[in-house]
Amino acid sequence: MAAFAAGLAIYCQDGEYTPLALSLITLAIIASIVAVGFSRFIGRLDASAKPAVLTLAAALFFQFIAMLVRWPAGVDQPEPYRGPANHVLYLALLAACGSLAFMGCINWPRARRLWFPALLVAHLALCVWIIRSSPNPRIDVWVFEQQSPRALLAGKNPYAAEQVRFPDIYDSTLPRHQEVYGPGLSVDGRLRFGFPYPPLSLYCSTLGVKFTGDSRYAQALALTLAGLLIGYSAMGRLPKLAAALLLFTPEVLVILGRAWTEPFVVLFLAGTVFCAARRLRWLTPIAFGLFLASKQYLAFAAPLSFVLIDGFDWRCRASWRAWGIFLLATGLIAAAVTLPLALRNWHAFWFSTVTVQSAAPFRWDALSYLTWIGFNVDSKYTQWIWPAFAMAAIALFLTLRTIRRSPAGFSLGLAAVYLPFIAFNKQAFCNYYFFVIACLCCALAAMACGRQGVRKHGKENL
Repeated sequence: MAAFAAGLAIYCQDGEYTPLALSLITLAIIASIVAVGFSRFIGRLDASAKPAVLTLAAALFFQFIAMLVRWPAGVDQPEPYRGPANHVLYLALLAACGSLAFMGCINWPRARRLWFPALLVAHLALCVWIIRSSPNPRIDVWVFEQQSPRALLAGKNPYAAEQVRFPDIYDSTLPRHQEVYGPGLSVDGRLRFGFPYPPLSLYCSTLGVKFTGDSRYAQALALTLAGLLIGYSAMGRLPKLAAALLLFTPEVLVILGRAWTEPFVVLFLAGTVFCAARRLRWLTPIAFGLFLASKQYLAFAAPLSFVLIDGFDWRCRASWRAWGIFLLATGLIAAAVTLPLALRNWHAFWFSTVTVQSAAPFRWDALSYLTWIGFNVDSKYTQWIWPAFAMAAIALFLTLRTIRRSPAGFSLGLAAVYLPFIAFNKQAFCNYYFFVIACLCCALAAMACGRQGVRKHGKENL
């Protein structure tokens, strides 16, 4: 319910504020809190339980209907891509994806092994379609991800503003009477900062630019690989349907078309949950280290990793010593992918990735409670930043005291912490909520772990 409600919320107006969208985010927060509160009593889900499968089938049905009735918004399509042939291709790919997804809801032995791989291929084709339909999206993130990899390949430092010289594509306008960047960050049509995301995201974008000319192809592949890891984190249909719920969130094509970097974050999250669920104890800290290094806002994931280390300790129990070893290993991995590029010019790196983010102004179109307060109470409260951190700290404390120690508990805890953190933030858009949806889908998939032994050895061993 939380994942479905959050997906509909960002669908209402492409992740921007509306009263209905904020109501759906409230529903998602309540549902995630209830899930955390009952997580100790739920235990593990049967990967083929009919109630769970039917619930996911209903959610998928409504998501496909939402994608069908509205053209992917926010995609700047030039004239050659607006013809009927492009519409027919989109509808055909969507119909193929929908048919494959609902094949997974039916217990059909012949299709049991083939429907999910075919769904992933069809999803990747749909992602390629949206990229080709919008070859030059008008959004600054895409500009950052195109120019920075080229600068890196040319031997320049993408975090130094004087070496990349990003244009201000918004021409210093004030959309909806709101600045896009902080004061002094746009001068004479040029931005005074470099690449605003961590180096790991830059490396992934560079692969896309080098081999395809567009960073979004790397994001499309990352999104499909994330679905693959979520779907095979456990046996049975439930993890695969959870992956389908994420891959066909109604705004997924908008997120990909606008080149937001969350697909990379989701890939490393899915890799972490997959390794932990499969008890690949040597790969789990590597995947988690890459996850921490993929985005600036993931600091809250470090304390939540305590519920993830059950399979990392050699004695198969969580302990402070095991957690310390785990954090040390993940810290080394995160430093290994971050510091080589960051230390080339630490001041420029810190300014571009931290200072610029903290100086970002409040956005009146953000899907946040601060926006509602600004419209209905007083605009002076929109400048507060402490509510987001206070809500996240409270949620983190309650989650650590309540949540079950498991990969599913880790993912569910992430969603319970980041939902209120984003919902009380000054900039809260669909890419951030998409990360939360991915956390919820990973939790749902990982909850199916542990039931395979019952089916393998028979009911007498229950």
